[in-house]
Amino acid sequence: MQDIETQAIKNYQANIDFFKKYNEIVYNKLMALEALLEDGTFNPQYDLVYEDGYFDVVELATGAKLYGSDSLKFSKKIINNINHKKDSQSFRSLRKINFEREAFDKLKDANSYTTFANSAEIYSLYHENITPDTHMSEIDKFIFLGVGLALHLPLAIKKFDFQMVLIVEDNLELFRLSLFTIDYKEMLTGRTSYFSIADSPAEFRARFNGFYSSAFFKNMYIKFHIFSSAYEPKIEDIQSILIGRPEATYSHNRILEKNRRVLEKINEEYKFLDLQKKDNDTYFQDKPWLVLGAGPSLYNNAQWIVENQDKFIIIAAFTALNTLKRIGVKADIAVQVDENVYTTNEMIEKLGDLSFLDDTLLFFSASVSPELFNVFKKDNIYLHEDRTKYKLAKSTLTVSSVGDTIHALALIFNSPSIYLLGIDLALGSDGKSHSPDHFKARSIEETDSKDSHTGDFQLADTIIKTKGNFRDSVNTTPLFALSVPVMNHFTHIYKAPHQTIYNLSDGCYLEQTVPTHIENVTLEKSLNKQNITKELRHYFDAISTTQLDSIEIDGIYCRQGQLKDYYILLEKFQNSSQSNSDIFLSSLITLAQEMMNHECAFEMKDIMTIYYMNTTPYVDDFFHTRELQNKKKFTKKFKTVLVKNINKIVKTYDEDLHRLNLIKEGN
Repeated sequence: MQDIETQAIKNYQANIDFFKKYNEIVYNKLMALEALLEDGTFNPQYDLVYEDGYFDVVELATGAKLYGSDSLKFSKKIINNINHKKDSQSFRSLRKINFEREAFDKLKDANSYTTFANSAEIYSLYHENITPDTHMSEIDKFIFLGVGLALHLPLAIKKFDFQMVLIVEDNLELFRLSLFTIDYKEMLTGRTSYFSIADSPAEFRARFNGFYSSAFFKNMYIKFHIFSSAYEPKIEDIQSILIGRPEATYSHNRILEKNRRVLEKINEEYKFLDLQKKDNDTYFQDKPWLVLGAGPSLYNNAQWIVENQDKFIIIAAFTALNTLKRIGVKADIAVQVDENVYTTNEMIEKLGDLSFLDDTLLFFSASVSPELFNVFKKDNIYLHEDRTKYKLAKSTLTVSSVGDTIHALALIFNSPSIYLLGIDLALGSDGKSHSPDHFKARSIEETDSKDSHTGDFQLADTIIKTKGNFRDSVNTTPLFALSVPVMNHFTHIYKAPHQTIYNLSDGCYLEQTVPTHIENVTLEKSLNKQNITKELRHYFDAISTTQLDSIEIDGIYCRQGQLKDYYILLEKFQNSSQSNSDIFLSSLITLAQEMMNHECAFEMKDIMTIYYMNTTPYVDDFFHTRELQNKKKFTKKFKTVLVKNINKIVKTYDEDLHRLNLIKEGN
């Protein structure tokens, strides 16, 4: 027994040293717990015991044991349940996409602005030869959801030779006890490890995304083990993260199309706003902002808006304008970021007579549907970039929705008092997604619409619970939930100490906001709205530009150099050996990494990153399928398809860039 205790203490100290050196976040949490235990501030809930030849954990309050039997035998049973089957205990990170023959024939020859045009051949090659019931030849990435005393971790890692692991444990005290039972350094030497220990939801998202982005080409199927039913909600959390990742929600095709539209607006000399934080600006010092989205709370509080409209600068999402028009309230600023031509036309049609917007300033993403530029006066329009960087940081605001856009704008322009209404990011009590005036308002029913473990969530139709602004929890959807971390991010980077954000919506809780019932809002002073309209135009004209400056022009030349490098890299890949699948995959990953890590960090880098994250996992999993025969014959097929489509993407961007007046005039 003395030897066991000595070894346990030795393990603990070695593990503390390991985390101190390799994971400062986990180390600091452990040290904070140690301090609380030592000074008696924290009463331990668990005790580590060794009896009958094995370790166990006793819950002090009840005497219940974590394992209740031989923990070593229990751990070996866990190992026996881990297998190489793709459809067993795994997250399928990328959607299954199949095409009818007619659609496929059109897609493979379509231009690069077309969704799936550059990836359809890869997906088809994969699905024609690989089925979900096949086996992985190796398991490179693995997630442990809950660890207990972690006795199964070294056994699993040794047997399956995982190269990268994510270790998740929500109970810090329990995780601390595992430091006595195994040697983390010995177990993880030569491997890449990520830890999520007693993390908040936001912290867990960050840890998972780090794990996911590393060796991204191994993401087709990510195997996992769940230690107990307490970790079942983590499966839903991961599914939600997967469908909300940038490459899942915004394809490379869309950025190419966006890029083309932005270049057109630069050529047409539209006004681009300077969106750098206005820390020293005092114009809005005595002007509160009312930030209006189109959530259910907008409709429910319409009369209050009517009665208080003269007390605020009103900035509204375009989707909220139907309600404002109906109740006779003028928005000072209306904002639109949606690029979809069909939904834009539908929205304009429903708005009807647009003369009520004659004096409203229009803040658009430069890549919105062209129809908006046809129906509104150019002088009223102010643009910003989203995911492109032609104006460098000065005019770029990367957003997920119009709701987080109007929130960010209110913070940037430095109003000390910001009131959010209709940015519910949640369903109303009647299940409605938006204000009934919204052209896409609908009811969403609470059904079990998710696959058991493959991660096949529906962005707009799956209902999940989240913390509420007024209530403990509210119903939302993964699509709405995507905006919450974006809103919180903008608050974190733009909110100044003197700014207060009042959340008046009965929806999701937002960080650093004050939940405020609308009847508790008291503003006595009214603004002179007639003067405000003129002043706003003068203010925003003064911080807008219509030309690229010298530094921004240098960015154009950087892009041209990047394209030359990409053509060279692609030619090198095309001429590389394909004598076996391992050499081919190594050449592909080298190509992807060199393009993704190029020093010119503009649109093409993002376009290619998204493209590779959505395609290389298919290719890697294809060649690491145990049942696949005659791998060599497929290397040439994949290389031909990849070279063709990567070249199409690069050439499309190149041709669009050369439509810029600056380059045409230079030639």
